[in-house]
Amino acid sequence: MTDTTPAAEVGIDPRWQRYGQALVRSMAEVRAETPEEVHPVLMETADYWLSLGLAIGTSQPEAAARLLGLIEAEEPGRAELGSDAEHFLAEALA
Repeated sequence: MTDTTPAAEVGIDPRWQRYGQALVRSMAEVRAETPEEVHPVLMETADYWLSLGLAIGTSQPEAAARLLGLIEAEEPGRAELGSDAEHFLAEALA
């Protein structure tokens, strides 16, 4: 069976497509609360900050942990972020 999605038609790497779909789904609540015309900017911004966080996390894990502590000081919030991260990874890297 041939994939006939627009991404497949223009030759986008399926791994990149899966990541993009996971990003869109993870931002569903934000997208629902914003005008559709700003969605491309929101997605580009989210992709940039996610990429930045991943770069920091891989090159400087101690600094990443400190930043996460600044961003989410409460333990329940960090636990929720951890759970969200697991779901995102499962979807993006399936």
